[in-house]
Amino acid sequence: MAKNIINKNLLLKNDELIKHSVRADPDDKSAIIEVWVKEISFLDIQNAAQEMFKVKDGDVSMSLSGYWEFAFTNWIDKTNPELTTKELLSLKGYVGDQVSKILPQPNELAEALQGGFTKQGR
Repeated sequence: MAKNIINKNLLLKNDELIKHSVRADPDDKSAIIEVWVKEISFLDIQNAAQEMFKVKDGDVSMSLSGYWEFAFTNWIDKTNPELTTKELLSLKGYVGDQVSKILPQPNELAEALQGGFTKQGR
């Protein structure tokens, strides 16, 4: 079978931001926040894993808050209305949950760390 060398741009993370409209109020479908998210690289996943899995004295614990703080801080580029990092980390529960749905989930990170990047169909 012939092998084709691909264009290197297919290998590199895209610098374009992905815009999402996220509900901001469970009772008002028209109330939204716009969120622009960066494409995530292989090293982004590794760095997020360091925040999610903590090793101390040979014991491994999981910190979902560490994961989400990393994700909100590093993968969200901008919002409308404009929010600071501190404000992003202080979102009300409903809004934070809606925003988290547009980001990679912790279980996807764990799968990627177990070889999910190499699974067929991805």
